Parts: sequence; C-alpha cells; structure tokens
Amino acid sequence: MNQSISHIIGHDYYLLTALSVIIAFGFSFFCIPAIIKIAELKNLFDETDLMTKVRTTPTLGGVAIFFGLIISFSFFKDYLNLSDVKYLVPTLIFIFFTGIKDDILILTPLKKLISQFICAFTVVIFGGLRINSFYGILGIQELPVLFSIVFTIFLIIGIINCYNLIDGSDGLAASLGLLSSVSFGLWFLLTENWTLSFLSFSLTGSLIGFLYYNWQPAKVFMGDTGAMLIGFVISILAIQFIELNKLQEVYHLQTATTGKYWIYASASLAVSVMAIPLFDMIRVFVIRLIEKRSPFKSDRNHIHHILKDLGCSHKKIAVTLFLWSLFIIVVCVYLKNMKSSLMLVLVFLMTFIPTLYLDRRRRQKTVSLKN
Repeated sequence: MNQSISHIIGHDYYLLTALSVIIAFGFSFFCIPAIIKIAELKNLFDETDLMTKVRTTPTLGGVAIFFGLIISFSFFKDYLNLSDVKYLVPTLIFIFFTGIKDDILILTPLKKLISQFICAFTVVIFGGLRINSFYGILGIQELPVLFSIVFTIFLIIGIINCYNLIDGSDGLAASLGLLSSVSFGLWFLLTENWTLSFLSFSLTGSLIGFLYYNWQPAKVFMGDTGAMLIGFVISILAIQFIELNKLQEVYHLQTATTGKYWIYASASLAVSVMAIPLFDMIRVFVIRLIEKRSPFKSDRNHIHHILKDLGCSHKKIAVTLFLWSLFIIVVCVYLKNMKSSLMLVLVFLMTFIPTLYLDRRRRQKTVSLKN
C-alpha cells in the first residue's frame, strides 16, 4: 500500500515539475512584449551592442526571467522542502534589484561585486550552503570550515560573473544557462530532490520564454539582471549537486533511487556543466593580468568575440557554444566515475585547446587582412 502511494506521489511530482516549466515559460514569454513597450516609452535601451555596436535594444529582459522563476518556484512552495534552499527568495530579490539599478542607471563594478558578496554571504553563512571538500582534486579532501566558507563565497561570485561576462551575443548566455539548468535539473529529478528540481526547471521555463525574444535578431537583452540571476541560481544548483553526491558517498545514502545515479566525480562534472563560461572568464582574466590591465576592464578576448571576428553570426555563435558545451557534458557524464582530478584536466583540455586554436585563427586572419 505504501509503495503504491509513493508511486502515485512520485508521478504527481513529475507532473508538477512539468507544470513549473510551463508556468515559468508563460510568465516570461508573455511579460516581455510589455517590457519592450515600457522600454520604448521610457527610452530604456542598450545603445552599444557589444558585438555590432549599431542596434538599440531594451535591456530589461531579466525582469521577465525573474518573475517567471520566482512565481513558478513560489507557486509550488507547499510541495517543497525550503530548508534545501534557505534564503533563496530574499537573495534573488536582492540580486534582481541590483541588476535593475545597473541596467537602468549603471552601477560601478565594485558596487555590483558588493551586492553579489552580500547574497553569497547570506546563503553560505545563514543558509549553510558550502563546499566542504575538494573531493580529491589536487589531492585535497575535507576543507577547514573557514576556508570552506571563504571558498564557497568566492565560487558563487565567480559563477555569477562568468554567466554575466558570457552575455555578449544574442541568445548565448540564455542558451548556456538553459543547458546548465536542464543538466542539473535532470539529476535532481531522477534522484527525487524535488525542491532543487523545481528550482532548476523554473529557471529552465523562464529562459525558454526569454530565448524566443533574445534569438538573433534579439528584440530584448537580459541585462545584468538576467545574467546575475542565472549565475546565482546555477551556483546554488552546482554546489547542491556536489554536496548531495558527497553525502551519498560518506553516509552511504545510496537508496534505490539515488544510488543508481550517484556520481563519483561530481565536483568535476559540475565544472563541466559550466565549462564554457567559467573557463572563458578565467582565461580572459589571466590575459588581462598578464598584460597588466584591470581584470574588470572589458576587451574583445572572450570566446564569442573570437568567433565573431572569424565571421560567425550571433546565431552561429550561440549554437556553436551550446553544442560545444553539450559535448563536454556528455563526455563527462559517460566518464562520471573517473577520478575528479583527471576529469578536471579533461574538461580543461576540451575547453582550452579549441579556444586556443580559434584564437590562433583569428590572429592569422588579422595579420592577413593587414597585409
């Protein structure tokens, strides 16, 4: 009898997860025309598209992503264990207002960084969200508590900014965010971690609705509001994905549901899900530091700039980087029981080698044009 009830409840949750996608999509999709209209009336445009520098496009698409996400997730709160995502809603609201202010009035990088720190500090210190181990990467296992707290805060800030910095071409940040949310969401769904599954798929639905208007030629941009929301939510999903796999290993919580999907190299697999934006940010920051420039001073060294300079359209850039990221994820899922250190090296190679090749081609093209 109990097994029968459990079976029925399980199917109800799968249905509710599907509804979370639909509700988030609906709010996002139907909000954007009104947002575009308001932007036109109030003259709220981005007059410097990073790629073409010719179009004027509203930058408030993140508003639709936020409302789709927050309404869908909150709609099912009675079915969720909110202790899994303590302080999520207030920090999302704080991120939202920070992004809105930046998209309309422009904030300095320092003020945005402080806002991101406040949100990361809140979910780590008060919400108990932490990376407790390096899981064998670099031969390191358990972390001291203080180091764990500091590392997790900076990790969250880093993930927020890597999705923010990759937002330089129509459909790119949204499609990579969509792939990340679906990747984590499927694992949470299969292991019946319903709260995190609802969060993942609420973001998924919002991004699908937004992508309809953000695909080349974009009618709206997500702005810092949308990019920071994506990065913040993905950071929470990534950390929970890593820690839940670790709990199964340490405490042998490998039930019939979760044990089947336990992943040994969970930390490196989480990195693979975010590989393109994460390693692109690291590479660009290193280049700027080597050249003795501020790591926050914009340039044209991002992967989407390289592809653009090689003649790719916005659509081709988004599709190329989406498929590239998908390939990395599929390879790492297939090798999920590899040692974490080896998988991290593999992810690094699958990300950096093609990037170096493309950058070399761009340099050769530049030289040939000069000659």
